[in-house]
Amino acid sequence: MLPAQPNQSLIDGLAVLQALAAHGQAVGGRALARRLDLEPTRTNRLLKTLAHLGLAQQTPDRKYTAGPAVHVLAAQALRASGLISRAMGPLSELGQFQCIVAMGVLWRTEVCYIYFGTPGMGPMEALGSREPHPATSSGLGLAMLADLSDDEVRRRYQDKPTPGYDSIGQVIGDLNETRTNGYAMSTVARPTNHATLAVPVGRPAYAAIGLAGKFDLRRKNTLITALREAADEIESEG
Repeated sequence: MLPAQPNQSLIDGLAVLQALAAHGQAVGGRALARRLDLEPTRTNRLLKTLAHLGLAQQTPDRKYTAGPAVHVLAAQALRASGLISRAMGPLSELGQFQCIVAMGVLWRTEVCYIYFGTPGMGPMEALGSREPHPATSSGLGLAMLADLSDDEVRRRYQDKPTPGYDSIGQVIGDLNETRTNGYAMSTVARPTNHATLAVPVGRPAYAAIGLAGKFDLRRKNTLITALREAADEIESEG
């Protein structure tokens, strides 16, 4: 919920910074403005301010990328939260199931993956190895959205698409089921037959962890138990 007098410049500046960091390659001010539905002149002014702070940098072709200060901020934030250091052990243990092992946080209507490891991948390779993904088409996203009230979910998706669903009402229905079960399950239709099982981390949830793959669903209870134990271990070390 917005405060009584929100600072729109700060909101827009952080939106530009987040979009720039997530883009993965140099992007022009106009393209970024279209993506964020902001006025191009305002977007360029914000980009120049971020560049002044070292949070953005301009390329020779006058596009922008994340600046060195973003890495400093990320390192400081990860160290302060302790989430990565607490989670590495439990996430590595989940690798025994030969599934994709993931941990992410919810940002507006997207899951930002902090850890995404495929079978055989080393833990360090799995850090930050995947781009943000729509929350409604992610098991981790559903697990975290279920921790929000229905009103908050509707607010976030007001005038926005709900990938994987025809309506926000369908999303709410699955979130209610997720709340009842205590875990989220997301499936991908044939021919892949992949499924994701995910549980929230923290009360209230500040992250989610999950296992994904083409596994025998008769193993579901075993996998959910392992996920809950891993989530409890990450929480207890916090």
